[in-house]
Amino acid sequence: MSGDGWSERLFDGFPEPVLLLRERRVAYRNQAAAGRFPGLRAGDEMPEALRTLLGEARPPAAAAGEVNGWPCIASLQEMGGDTLVVLRSREGSAGRPGLEGLAHQLRRETATLSAALQRLDPTEEAPDEEKAKRYLSAANQGLYRIIRLADHLALSGGEEGQWTPQGMDLAGLCRETAEEVEGVCRMGGYDFTWALETAGLLTVGDDRLLRRMLLCLVSNAMKAAGQTGKLGLRLSVRGDRAVITVWNTGRALEEKDVARMFGGDQAPSMDVKQGLGLGLEVVRRAAVLHGGTVLAESREGVTRCVVSLPIRRPEGGELLRTPRVDYSGGFPTVLVELSDVLPPELYRVEDLQ
Repeated sequence: MSGDGWSERLFDGFPEPVLLLRERRVAYRNQAAAGRFPGLRAGDEMPEALRTLLGEARPPAAAAGEVNGWPCIASLQEMGGDTLVVLRSREGSAGRPGLEGLAHQLRRETATLSAALQRLDPTEEAPDEEKAKRYLSAANQGLYRIIRLADHLALSGGEEGQWTPQGMDLAGLCRETAEEVEGVCRMGGYDFTWALETAGLLTVGDDRLLRRMLLCLVSNAMKAAGQTGKLGLRLSVRGDRAVITVWNTGRALEEKDVARMFGGDQAPSMDVKQGLGLGLEVVRRAAVLHGGTVLAESREGVTRCVVSLPIRRPEGGELLRTPRVDYSGGFPTVLVELSDVLPPELYRVEDLQ
């Protein structure tokens, strides 16, 4: 074993593919990696499929996508100045929560909703108008959170019929979503900014699933930044790929926390502010269905989630869908998706109508 703690014997018998990258070239690969990348030897350049998955990520980081048709999760760690990459099957991760965790959070939300409604019981002493508005706002927010939980369960369930790609303007979708988010963030006291590198970007995709993906990422960024931090969204173009970055300032995540974002092997949190991880499963699923990848990294006080999607120009006879406001059973998706982080005051009846 060398002075930096590295030993090939640690990973030779590892059941999952492991590679050590040195200046974007393969310094080591175990037998599992050799099976996943036939013909790959030490000294070779990083395989193109792995390069696409990792992008420009540096450790600590995690990425989810496909490698040669294999749905996988990559965890990047620093190893004596090199990058250690461990790949594992996405099918083996616990993307969907256990029934115990799901039941716990559902009981929490229904209890909050019930408590707020009981305060409005006409048989009890009637609260003053201001209190009644607060109770009703809390009840509305509880309802939106339950709808959000149900939507996430459906979207992360692997139903192929939920994916309906058509010609669309990805830049227009990002613009409309960012404008919605900017409005509610301003009312909720959050510092949100956004930027688009291009005014229009025609591609093939499912605009409703992509909108959900953006809102899930924004929700996580809002939780991490808090009302004292900053967050934002940026769309850029890199060759034949569209790159969407959602970032936030605040406490930098530790290496284990970054890996956990896409690892799925940790017990879900019971804190309503942390959720069950279904939002990230929606993000992963949206990226993979569109042939893209998603990675997370945290450095120097800034955490970024980066989604890289191939740009697929609509064919001549394909109709172009204009992105439009998405409603979940009649409820605005932006308020549903951000319901676990926005203040209850934004769910007043007069504002929702």
